[in-house]
Formats: sequence, C-alpha cells, structure tokens
Amino acid sequence: MYNRQIRSCFDEIRHDWLQANIRIDPVVLRKWLKAGYVEQGKLHETVKGTPQGGIISPTLLVSTLTGLEEAVERAVSRTDKVNFVLYADDFIVTGASREVLEKKVKPAITTFLGTRGLELSAEKTRLTHIEEGFDFLGQNVRKYKGKMLIKPSKMNVRTFLGKVRDTIKSQPTCRTENLIHKLNPMIRGWANYHRHVVAKATFHYVDYCIFKALWAWAKRRHPEKGLRWVKRRYFRSFGLRNWTFSADLRDCKGNAKTVKLLSASDVPIKRHVKIRGAATPFDPHFNDYFAKRQKRTRSHEGDS
Repeated sequence: MYNRQIRSCFDEIRHDWLQANIRIDPVVLRKWLKAGYVEQGKLHETVKGTPQGGIISPTLLVSTLTGLEEAVERAVSRTDKVNFVLYADDFIVTGASREVLEKKVKPAITTFLGTRGLELSAEKTRLTHIEEGFDFLGQNVRKYKGKMLIKPSKMNVRTFLGKVRDTIKSQPTCRTENLIHKLNPMIRGWANYHRHVVAKATFHYVDYCIFKALWAWAKRRHPEKGLRWVKRRYFRSFGLRNWTFSADLRDCKGNAKTVKLLSASDVPIKRHVKIRGAATPFDPHFNDYFAKRQKRTRSHEGDS
C-alpha cells in the first residue's frame, strides 16, 4: 500500500485551474487568490497557491482534490482490490499487489495532480506491505499474524509526551491545581482522539510516563523533604487507585473540593461504527437511521 502526501500542497495549486473549475464567484475568487501578502512592510504578489490558514483555503483544497478517488478507480479493475482514503492533503491507497499500485495507481494520481500544479512528496510517499505497517494521522496501521490492528503511532505518543513534559517543566512553582487544569485538557483531547482504536495498553503507558514526570516535578519542589512526605502532599488514593495526582481547594462558596489529574486509561475504548455509505443527514429518508444511531451513541456514553 502507498502512504502519500502532496508536496507543498497549499503553496503549489495553480490559480488558472482553480479559476476554471471551482464554483465560486470568479471575481471574488480572483481577488482572493491575487491579494498577496505583507511581510516586513512589503507587499508580495501571489502567483500560485492558497494561503495556509486562510479562511477559504480548506474549501479550495477539498475542491481541488475532489475526484482523485474516482481517478484511481477508473485506472484499476475490481480484481485489483484498491481502496482509497483521503484526509486534507494526506491519503493512502491500498491494493492487491505492488504492481497494481506502481503501474496503475501511481500514474493515475500523478496525472490528476499534475493538471492542478501539484505533485507527490518524494520524501513522504512510501510503498509498504501491510505486515510492515504504516503511520497515518497519528496512528499505526499494521497486520499482526494476519490480524489488522490500528494503534497510536510511536511518533504520536512521543510527541504528546514531549508536550506534557514540557508543560510540567515550564511550571516549576505553580499551584498543583493550576498544573492539573493545564494537563487535563491535553490528556482528555489526546485520549479521545485515540479511543476508537487499540489503545488501552498505550493509555496505561502514557499514564505511567506522566506519573514519572509529575513525581520528579514534586520532588524538585521539596528537595529537603522525604519521599513519604512528598507522596502525601501530592498523591492520594481514590477507590482502588493509588498515586493519583490531586489537590484540595475551596470553591467560590467556600466548599471543599478535590481536583485530580485525569488518567488516559479512564477514557473507555469504544469502537466506531461506520455510517452507511448512502446515508446523509440532508435526506429525510435517513432521519430514523440517524436518530437511532445518536440514541445508541448516547446510551453507550451513559454506560461508560
């Protein structure tokens, strides 16, 4: 399978192709594309590409790449067993053999992108066997003894833990509850992103690494205190769980409350059920389908 990324996608899209094919008021589109940018007080012209972070750029990118999947499908037959997944300017293509991907899929993609002024990134495009696996959108897809598993990628875990450690180290004297309030959204957001894949073991590993970082942080704050004192000061037991980083404080009404660090392993693993291919919320024929799906989702969230 190919794991691909388009080289400098936002910067290279051809303006003439956009103006000829995108269904937007042509005058507005031309002004948007040719507006230029100001750097160090100097106006620079824009002759190609769309500004990254621009309000319209994601829409233009989606419109530009619309039809890529159909182009791949036209180049292959059903027996080639080709599948295509696209997210922004990253995509993967799976196929029955290396020959199919190299001789049929790659030329079709190259031709499609070329008409739009784009090309594949040589550094980030690779062909790999499913048993070797590949990373896509922060997750690793790989077959283990014939069974395909999707897990958080090692690079994604390292990057996340690096941000957590940097946050902890940058707050050497802050109040415990303030550090908890900084870390909890980070942990919750990362864990929620990966909660639909095989991530429970990774969640436990991440919790352990965060605990070690917090234990080191707590010891540095009180170099003259014993380890038992440090444990009592920053870590509590809740139910069957020991060593929970927490703090006692009072709310605006003077009531005592405890804030504690969220554990990634507290986020339940819940498999995502795909939406039917033809289903759309804009078609009233699917109202009952989406109502039942939403009800089932809320029921599972209540159970967890």
